[in-house]
Formats: sequence, structure tokens, C-alpha cells
Amino acid sequence: MTKPIRDLGRRAFKPVYLLYYKLLFGRRFPGAGRLAARVHDWEKATGRGDAPAAKEVWEAQYGRGGWELMRRLDELARYSVIAGYLHHLKPGGSVLDVGCGEGLLADHLRPFGYARYLGVDLSETAVRQAAGRADERTAFTAADAESYVPAERWDAIVFNESVYYFRDPLGTVRRYEGFLEDGGLFIVSTFRSRRADVIVRRLLERYRLLEKTAISNRKGTWVVRVATAARRPTAPRAGAAGSASGG
Repeated sequence: MTKPIRDLGRRAFKPVYLLYYKLLFGRRFPGAGRLAARVHDWEKATGRGDAPAAKEVWEAQYGRGGWELMRRLDELARYSVIAGYLHHLKPGGSVLDVGCGEGLLADHLRPFGYARYLGVDLSETAVRQAAGRADERTAFTAADAESYVPAERWDAIVFNESVYYFRDPLGTVRRYEGFLEDGGLFIVSTFRSRRADVIVRRLLERYRLLEKTAISNRKGTWVVRVATAARRPTAPRAGAAGSASGG
């Protein structure tokens, strides 16, 4: 297939991509899996930066220093907001960092102190780069976050710029509910994009938002959200029996 024809096909599919994220993402309907796979293929072909990537892609990116940009000044505010929320809401608590990369969040948490921190990342290269941050309270492991089973429960589970890289972001976050301590929190940080915004909107159909902070600079806008793992209350059905009166 020639490049002009490929480009034409990609342009022709874009309305489907827009419709998918506007109305269909995270919904159950006949053919949902096939459509999701088509959208994912289109995202890969068009170089979307907020879509799932194969393990070897992550290894190559970390191997050539492609994620050193996370250490720059323009990333500082986002990390500081996450660390501030953790310190205020779960002081001295335990933190599971899902999609930790080189473990930079641990650097921001260390001045506040924590009971234990575990960073999980798909990339073995990233975890090797994080190893220098390990100590008696800080550890890292290479694993696929979508199937990883923690050995312990956590006061807070952080998805810091990672949730949109999961093949099943909604199912993955839901699975981690079982690894939170009673009263535990999710902290989800996303860089605003069509896919990220829809993922968060679907997550908040299930979880109760406690607070959010938006951080903007020349790169764009991140939003850091704190949510409880308790299900949002379901509105009563119209006409349901019952009384609001105390008698």
C-alpha cells in the first residue's frame, strides 16, 4: 500500500476514533473488542503518545534516555502536587506507584517520609535505573501492571501518567481496589488529551472525587485527582418504594 493511500485511510478513520472516545469507550456493546483493537491500531499508526505500547518500545525509550525529560523543571509542579496530597492525606503511609518509571516520585516523597514505597513498571530498564533509590523502605519491581498482584495492601495507589498506557485502563484500576487498605485512596495524574479525559470521566463514574488540581505550562495541562475507592452512591430508581420521612 502506498503512503498516500495509507494516509487517506488514516484520515478516513479519524471520525470513528472521535466517535469512539466521545460515546463508546468503556461501554459494552456487540463488537466492542474489535472496535477497540482497530482504534488502538490507528493510534499506533498515527503516533499517539497516550496509547498502549509494547514492552520493547518502553525498553528502547528508557535505554536511550527518552524519559529523562521527567526530571526537568517543567515536570516539578505535577510531582509536587502528588507528593503534597500524599503527605496531607496519608502522612507516613504506604504508597504503591503503578507505572513508576525511574522512581522519581520516591525522590519527592522522601523528605516527607513514608512507611513503605513500591514502584512497579513494565520496563526492566527503567527499574534498573531506579535501583539506586532503593533502601529499607523503598523497592522497585519490573512487572506488567495489568496483571501484577501486590503482596500487601497500601494506603495510596498512584497512577502517575500511566493509566492511559494500559490496554484496559478501567479494568486495571478496578482490580487495584482490592489492594487498598480500608480508607485507601487512588491518586491519578493525567496529561490532558482526548483519551485521557475520557478514561478519567469513566473512572469517576465509579469513584468519588475528593479533590483535583490542574497544572499548566508551555507543555500543556496535567490534572492530578484524588479519589476514594468506595463506589459512588447509586441514585434511587424513579418510583422506587421508600420514604424520606422519619415518621
